[in-house]
Amino acid sequence: MKKVLKRAAVVSVAGLMAMGLAACSGEAAASNTSGKPSTVYFGVSAAETGQYAQYGQQFKEAFDLAVDQVNAKGGINGHPVALKYEDSQSDPKQSVPVAQKFVGDSSVILVFGDYSSAASIPASPIYTAGKLLQYGFNNSNPDFTAKGTKYQWSTSITTSATYKWTADYIKKQGVKSVGVTYLNTSDWGIPAYQAFEDEAKKIGLKITDAEGVLDTSDDYKPSLIKAVKGNPQAFVHIGYGPDSAKIVTQLRSIGYNGTFYGGQDEESFDGTSAATGSIIGSEFVETSTDPEVKSFVAAFKKKYPSETDVTSFEAGAYDALNVAVAAAKKGGITREGILKGFGEIKDVPSVVYGKITFDPSTRRVASPHLTPTILKDGKWVVYNG
Repeated sequence: MKKVLKRAAVVSVAGLMAMGLAACSGEAAASNTSGKPSTVYFGVSAAETGQYAQYGQQFKEAFDLAVDQVNAKGGINGHPVALKYEDSQSDPKQSVPVAQKFVGDSSVILVFGDYSSAASIPASPIYTAGKLLQYGFNNSNPDFTAKGTKYQWSTSITTSATYKWTADYIKKQGVKSVGVTYLNTSDWGIPAYQAFEDEAKKIGLKITDAEGVLDTSDDYKPSLIKAVKGNPQAFVHIGYGPDSAKIVTQLRSIGYNGTFYGGQDEESFDGTSAATGSIIGSEFVETSTDPEVKSFVAAFKKKYPSETDVTSFEAGAYDALNVAVAAAKKGGITREGILKGFGEIKDVPSVVYGKITFDPSTRRVASPHLTPTILKDGKWVVYNG
C-alpha cells in the first residue's frame, strides 16, 4: 500500500549519513568549516499532499533508495548527496513558489519535478531565470522541453511518441477499429489524443468515436455508450491510472468486452478486477529478467518490505537520481557544472532503458523504446501475443 507523505519540507537523512570518505583524486572535494566534504543537494518539487500524493510517495521511496546506494559508494567524488523536498501538490499555484524557493537556495544545484507537465511548465521560466536545471523526469508533454530552454531536461518518453506507438501496435495486432476516450485537458490529454488520431489516420486505423472526459468524474457511462456505439473491435483510453480504473470498470458494466488498451502500472488500476487483460506499452517491466532490473526490484523491496509492487514511477525516479549523480560527477557539483554534465554523459545505466544517453537537440533520451505488456493477476508482464 502506498502511503501519503506528511506535509513538510524534508531533507533526506540518507544524504547526511557520515561517510568518512576522502575526495577522489580527479576533483578536490570542497570542504565546509568542519573540514568534511560538503553535501551536494538536489531539490524535489513533488506532491506530498493532495490528489497526486501517491506519486510523490513513490518518487520519494525510489529517490531515497538511490541516495542510500550512491552514498554507500562514496557519493559524488567524496561528497555526500542529500535531497530537499518541497510540497507542490503538483499544482502550478504551488510549483511556481516552490521553484522560487529552490532558485533562492544556493545550495541546490538541480531540481527534480514536477510530477505533471501542467505543474512543471509554468515553473520553467523561474528555473531558467535562476540558471537552475529543472529535471522533469516524469514530464511526457513534448512542450516541457520543446518550448523550454537548456535548463529543462527529461528522461520521460513523450506522449506523442507513446500514443503513436500505441496506434501502430494496435494496427499490427490486426485491429481495424477502436473507440476512444481521452482526458479533456489542454496540457496532456488533448495533445496525446491528437498524436494518436494523426497516426491512426496515417495507418488506416478507424476511430469509430472519441469522447473527451475528466479525471474527476465518477460516471463515464454516457460517454462510453457513445464511444462503443459503432461496435469498435478494441477500446483505447488516454489517461492516468485512477480514471482508467473507473473507465474500464464501467466499460465492462455496459457489456463491452473488446480488448482495453490503457491504464497505468499503479495501485488503483492494477487492483481493478475489470482491468485484467489490459494492454499498454511500458518503459519499465518489474518482472523483467534483466539483471539490473532484478537487482533494483530486490533492493527496493528489501528497503520497503510492505511494498508489493515496483512500477515505472519508482523506476523513473531511481534512474533520475542516478543520472543527476552521473552528470555532477562529469561536470561538477555546481549549477553550471551539472548542466554541462547533462550534455556530456553517455550510456548511464538505467533500469528503464538499459542505458541513457541524451539527444542534445531535444534534451530527452535518444531512441527510447516501449515494451508491450499485459495485466495478469495484478502484475504487468511482457506480452508476446
